[in-house]
Amino acid sequence: MRIPTAVLLLVAMALPLLASESSAASKYRIELLGQPDSTDLKNITVRFRVVDQYGEPAKQLPDEEFRIFEDGKEVHRFRPAGLRSQPMSVVLAMDTSGSMKRDNRIAAAQRAANRFFDKLDDRTPCGLVLFHHETWQRELLHADKERLRQLVNAARPAGGTAYLNATYDAIELLAGAENKDRRAVVLMTDGRDVNSKRILDDVVKEAIRRNVRVYTLGLGKPGQQRPVRTVMVLDRSGSMADRGKMDALKKAARRYVGLLPPELADSTIIAFNDRVPMAGTFTSNRERLRKEIDQLTPSGGTALFDAIYEAVETLSAARDMDERKPLRYLVVLSDGKDESSRLSAADAIRRAVTEEIRVHLMGLGSGSDIDQPTLEKIARATGGEYYAVPDADRLTEVFEQLSINLHDDGVDEASLRRLAEQTGGEYYHVQDAEKLTSIFERVAVQLENTYAVTFPSGRARHDGTARQIDIRFGDLAGVTREYTTHGLITPVGDHQLYLGLLIVVGACVLIPSLLRRRSKMPS
Repeated sequence: MRIPTAVLLLVAMALPLLASESSAASKYRIELLGQPDSTDLKNITVRFRVVDQYGEPAKQLPDEEFRIFEDGKEVHRFRPAGLRSQPMSVVLAMDTSGSMKRDNRIAAAQRAANRFFDKLDDRTPCGLVLFHHETWQRELLHADKERLRQLVNAARPAGGTAYLNATYDAIELLAGAENKDRRAVVLMTDGRDVNSKRILDDVVKEAIRRNVRVYTLGLGKPGQQRPVRTVMVLDRSGSMADRGKMDALKKAARRYVGLLPPELADSTIIAFNDRVPMAGTFTSNRERLRKEIDQLTPSGGTALFDAIYEAVETLSAARDMDERKPLRYLVVLSDGKDESSRLSAADAIRRAVTEEIRVHLMGLGSGSDIDQPTLEKIARATGGEYYAVPDADRLTEVFEQLSINLHDDGVDEASLRRLAEQTGGEYYHVQDAEKLTSIFERVAVQLENTYAVTFPSGRARHDGTARQIDIRFGDLAGVTREYTTHGLITPVGDHQLYLGLLIVVGACVLIPSLLRRRSKMPS
């Protein structure tokens, strides 16, 4: 059978059109971000973005309509241009803790933050939160990006890490933002949270309540989140009364205690002179440790080697009673030469090496006041570090940095990922600080090209049933997601009938029990 020439011509003309339509349909893809939010009984919020064939956010979209369906019924429609014209509000929360000194991370973070502000729309109002063990800079929302750059570039790393507190503060800055559907916090941190009073669940709840998406960036290696146990071996000999050294020690030791992660670290204190007392029990109670520190008074001589040996024995005895197998360290400060010990430096080293305990020592003073070669030898032989502190005023800085080094073992990916995913944001891991700028650029593009749409639900009840949401972008892309609201499954029809059935069921359960109880009563 011969096919007419006219038919062949029509087919030939149609093929390019079909190919073009197929190509256009495959050019875009809709990605839903998180589950539809049905917290409000009457309204549903869905967050999504459109990506191109390379998986990158599609910046320029055809003038097609988005249509949203709930259980097959259209409930909302809009065009991209109309939604994007609504203002985006963003707060950057940036870590400036002492660990940001490593590998000059702070400089990389400052460059990345500047680029982030550059990539956002000029009209986008931005706020800023700079934090270490507390939030020390809050900048309200405005469009003056130059002011934000100046604040970021002036930051200097110091202190611990309290990113949950900082994120909560950033969410509060967004409370008055115009568009409740286009609010976001971008959090960058390089370590685990060791100082926040807020807990993760509270921050997530507040973000959801305020309709804020949280994008999290973890800089550095993922941490193992292992617990840490330390003995603070503190010299209280008579020479510590000179030149304000005891006051400086108390201030520095209090800072060290203040940076302990409450759930992943504990400590105890051995305050020695020519006598070495037994240590108390290990505790994560910061106030208890601070009280012990405040009670230190200088007197007597120096039995440093005996104190180190006793501290190792204390850690050794506690190991058998703890299934968590914490990392174990000594934090030792002395301002003089050993003059009273029964044991030698070699004895202390041998015992620490056997127990695999690293000894970090600080020598307060200079010249002949301290036996620096011996202190260096103990630290080096046990795998610890030696810190020369010629000036008592620098003691707090050294204690602070040592606490950060011991307790901040890397990024807490589980917490950052949960914070992002449960609020409709995303988590990014950046091991190399030099790649931070490209990630910040990507986040900026994601923010400007992510849609959050709220529409009235046709089923405004938490009835525990499954529902289906469909989002279609013309004929170019579509996505379907099923979700379930919390609550009791109830009938849509006759509620009086349903109530009657519940009463009957309740009676069937209670009557046998009442009859058994009555049969047991004395006649």
